[in-house]
Amino acid sequence: MTNAYPPPPPPSVPNNPGPVQAATPTQLATAGSRVGAALLDGLLMVGTLFVGWLIWSIVLWKQSTSPAKKMLGMVVIDASTGAPASVKQMVMREIVGKWVVGSVTGIVTLASLIMLWATPRRQTVWDYIGSTTVVRR
Repeated sequence: MTNAYPPPPPPSVPNNPGPVQAATPTQLATAGSRVGAALLDGLLMVGTLFVGWLIWSIVLWKQSTSPAKKMLGMVVIDASTGAPASVKQMVMREIVGKWVVGSVTGIVTLASLIMLWATPRRQTVWDYIGSTTVVRR
């Protein structure tokens, strides 16, 4: 199995014969890099007293990333189209998936850790909630 994730389909522009710019090829982020990003996010939370990290994180959701993912060159994409994740998807995965569901029990976090190695697109519970996956750019 290859780590390449198919690029999103080109946008459909009716009545426009001009060339469509090709999408940037992407590669699935490794399970290890995703665990590393989670650990880095934890350190950044502590270092910014959580409030700074939270503001930084919310600002970066428009760019389909988190502080640690941004630093490590990773972005969150829509799992079905390959397009950058929308702010709604980022809210679903970050707030609903990680903070609400993930905080309820450590079992969800443990299951997500196992899923990084067991699922073909290296998706976690919060990726399934937001219909996303993480790639390197």
